[in-house]
Amino acid sequence: MKKSKLLFTAIIFLLAFGKSFSQEYQLEEKTVTAIFDTPGKTKSEIFSSVNKWISLNYNSAQNVVQLNDKEAGNIIVKGINEVVYKNLMKELQPNNKYAQEYSTIKFNHTIEINIKDEKFRVIYTLTDIADQVQVNGYGEMYTLLFNLIDLTGLKDEPVNKYNAYIVEKWDSPFISKKKTEKMLEMTRPVFEQVNKDIAADLKSTIESIYQSVNSSNNDDW
Repeated sequence: MKKSKLLFTAIIFLLAFGKSFSQEYQLEEKTVTAIFDTPGKTKSEIFSSVNKWISLNYNSAQNVVQLNDKEAGNIIVKGINEVVYKNLMKELQPNNKYAQEYSTIKFNHTIEINIKDEKFRVIYTLTDIADQVQVNGYGEMYTLLFNLIDLTGLKDEPVNKYNAYIVEKWDSPFISKKKTEKMLEMTRPVFEQVNKDIAADLKSTIESIYQSVNSSNNDDW
């Protein structure tokens, strides 16, 4: 899927579709679910609109569509979305020109759409971190990062485990204890914001599917 800039997307979402925020979303740890009523839209019409949305929003619809069952009304697509967040290591070494101010995580995700006459459901799930480098112990770090993603609210256990890993891997006599403590204190607020941005981005994507389905067809071009 095209790279998403979460903050920008969330702002545009608020401006363009603010009226639709009465929509209820069910949040689970790494999943957002929404059910939409579409009066007057047949199952076939909704199915066609969703497939059009996939073609427009994914780089290669043939590569990402995992299931496309018109009779059953089920579609499953896979893709990648991107999250930009503040780099905690920059707090340890603010003058290090090689340390980037922001880091990026790419998530693999699935979007499942279940369709009936005048109604459809979207289930958007983050499945894991994409492009993981499984060398030098970094596989563990990706697991710990993924565990920090919780759309229902960040818990203490994954924060504590991530911080313990940081202390173990990056303990250095050249970095003061005060700086280390400052960085560890930032883990929670940084990833609380990351979770809010992810939830907003997932909702924005779901809302765009609804807008595509709900828009009136205009063949008089």
